[in-house]
Amino acid sequence: MSSIFVHLDDNFYIGTPKGETPVDNITGKFVNSVREYLEQNGMTVTAFARRIGCLERCVARWLNGTNIPSTEYVIKTADALHWSVDYLFERTDRAAFMPAAAPSSFSERLHALLSSCKENKRTLARIWQVEPSALTKWLNGSRMPKPDTVYKLADFFNCSMDYLLGRTDIP
Repeated sequence: MSSIFVHLDDNFYIGTPKGETPVDNITGKFVNSVREYLEQNGMTVTAFARRIGCLERCVARWLNGTNIPSTEYVIKTADALHWSVDYLFERTDRAAFMPAAAPSSFSERLHALLSSCKENKRTLARIWQVEPSALTKWLNGSRMPKPDTVYKLADFFNCSMDYLLGRTDIP
């Protein structure tokens, strides 16, 4: 298999002109963080994909804006780089984070946060612009929301994405 090299110069970032955010503004922040990491470390897409346990073509698609990483791969990226998810999404300027004493699942954290919420699930689903069935699947642990939704939920609950994803105990 041939390596895909990320050519980064003053004017071009893999399929997207520098300064423009691919996919959407939230996912674009993650993509930009990954691009900067590759550039600063002189790493190929192939090497990065291996490091996070992902297919090379998936990472290439994130970088060119044709695909959105799953929340699971966002977490794998943060774990591999020893960075916070919030740092990857430019929500903080600190890469380091305090790992949870006993990591929780997204489902457990969402249950805990919802217990102090006044709105019912149907109202929250409408506020978050998701189907009520998606919220049910998140709560029963059968599905994870997309990264942009985790970002918005963290804003809603006034906590970090890492806290919501069970990676840290600090909201």
